[in-house]
Amino acid sequence: MNRQPLIIRKQGWLEFLFHRPNVHLASFQTISNYPRIWIISIMILAVTSLAPLVFTTVINHQLIQKSVDSELVLQTDRVTSNAKRSMRFFLEERLNALQFVVNELPYYSLIDNEHLDKILSNLKLGFGGFTDLSIIDEDGSQIAYAGPFNLEGKNYKNQSWFIQSIEKDNFISEVFTGYRDIPHIIIAVRSETAYGRHFLLRATLDTQRLMSMLNSYKTNVHTDIFLINRTGVLQTPSTTYGKIFTPAPLKVPPYSDTTHVIRPEHPGKNGFIMGYSYIATEAVTTPFILMVHKKKSDVMGTWLNLGKTFNWIIGVCCLVMMVIITLVSTFMVNQLYLADQAKAETMLKMEQSQQLACIGQLSAGIAHEINNPLALINETAGYLKDLYQYPDEHRSDQETSELLDDILEAVSRCGTITSQLLGFVRQFDVQISSVNVEKLITGILSFHKKETEYKGIHVTTAISPNVPAIKTDRGKLQQILLNLINNAFQAIEANGCLDIKVSYLPPNKVSIEISDTGCGIPEENLKRIHEPFFSTKKDKMGTGLGLSITYGLVKKLQGTVRVESSEGIGTIFTVTLPVRNRKEGNA
Repeated sequence: MNRQPLIIRKQGWLEFLFHRPNVHLASFQTISNYPRIWIISIMILAVTSLAPLVFTTVINHQLIQKSVDSELVLQTDRVTSNAKRSMRFFLEERLNALQFVVNELPYYSLIDNEHLDKILSNLKLGFGGFTDLSIIDEDGSQIAYAGPFNLEGKNYKNQSWFIQSIEKDNFISEVFTGYRDIPHIIIAVRSETAYGRHFLLRATLDTQRLMSMLNSYKTNVHTDIFLINRTGVLQTPSTTYGKIFTPAPLKVPPYSDTTHVIRPEHPGKNGFIMGYSYIATEAVTTPFILMVHKKKSDVMGTWLNLGKTFNWIIGVCCLVMMVIITLVSTFMVNQLYLADQAKAETMLKMEQSQQLACIGQLSAGIAHEINNPLALINETAGYLKDLYQYPDEHRSDQETSELLDDILEAVSRCGTITSQLLGFVRQFDVQISSVNVEKLITGILSFHKKETEYKGIHVTTAISPNVPAIKTDRGKLQQILLNLINNAFQAIEANGCLDIKVSYLPPNKVSIEISDTGCGIPEENLKRIHEPFFSTKKDKMGTGLGLSITYGLVKKLQGTVRVESSEGIGTIFTVTLPVRNRKEGNA
């Protein structure tokens, strides 16, 4: 007992989805497809509500990404510039130190191993980063050496660094292994002996000191700083591209005196930013290119995590809004459906009431039609009673039989009138059957005989001989014609005219034209005559539903209504119906 009301309440929210179509209410409903209206309303509300939110989220994400990208470029440029200055200072400082030694100390003191060893110790104490020192004559022979390696008596005549350095005043080599089989950098300063022969003061730099200096500029684990030479070979290890002397899969950037930030494009390395700068001192250009590598996705990790959290919040908000939108749309569409159903049910009741009202308007003619056969029955029955009061020999069987036939005929006439009356009153489902329009019009006009005689109205009917029987709903068509003919009789004054014309319109339509010489309809009211409760009757006794219901009935029968009227001249209603209804059993 407690479950049934709960089920009814649950279905009430979605009643417009689960309702069963009602043939009688269909023509009175404003909207026929409520599920479609429901879906459209949800879509419109969702788009108008969520689109700005999604659009703002996308724009915010792009702005953050652009801001982070811009900040990343600035950071990369700043780190590259700072590392470049430190690298340049590191090399210039040691190159200047060697130039000072060569310029201030005589040649004989430089070729003394003990004195050269003291010079190396002083350079390590004053500057640091020096590994060893050596004096090499212009033939490539090492004359003096101070350092940890056993390189005494080595000849460098065929070494590429020696060939380049002996031709220049100052020289800085790229990283190579040489005789000591350890990666190192050479700084060489050329000078002359008292006899005009060239010699080199060569120093080997500690690469570990250089790499430590570069690593100090790594702002985070996502930053990679390394050196490459002019051919793209790594001069220091790289966490991204591998060990020293490994060819980096990078396109060597074009030469520039200033620092630049680029976005390299090559397979497998998208989404990072590269800052680069060529290293050069005031005295000599080095073979080194400083590279600063930053992975954009790694650097933006914090922002991406924040963005994911923000996206989750937006997603939950969108979900909540969709639930609210769905509930509101469901409630509003369901209320609209219930209001439309109530209106349709009211209009259907009004249609039935109008049908009975039409019968009431015909009451005088109906009473007259029934009174005539009843009077005949009364007189004949009285006469028969008088005959049976006389002796038997005065009776005539033939006369009695004729009197009984009169009674039966009168009873049959009353039955016919009653059947016609019931045909108007009964409410049936829309059923398609073959209808003879001429007989239908004749039956309706029979109810107006008394009014026709009383007002002196001249009624004419013109039925084209080629008009076929039409497949339609007899009861609905009967009510349409009854409403229009009743309105015509009410509008016609004494001695007026009513003309009914039925024509066949090839290939599949029939036109029924009802014209009267009544008072007519003002032009400003013509567009409103089909509105419910709108009436033009002067006595204000009309309900204003007759033509509205008639219009709905014609629509049910898939027909059209056209009206032409001139005030003071008359009105013409033209109903056009299909010869065969397209939907058997539905209109």
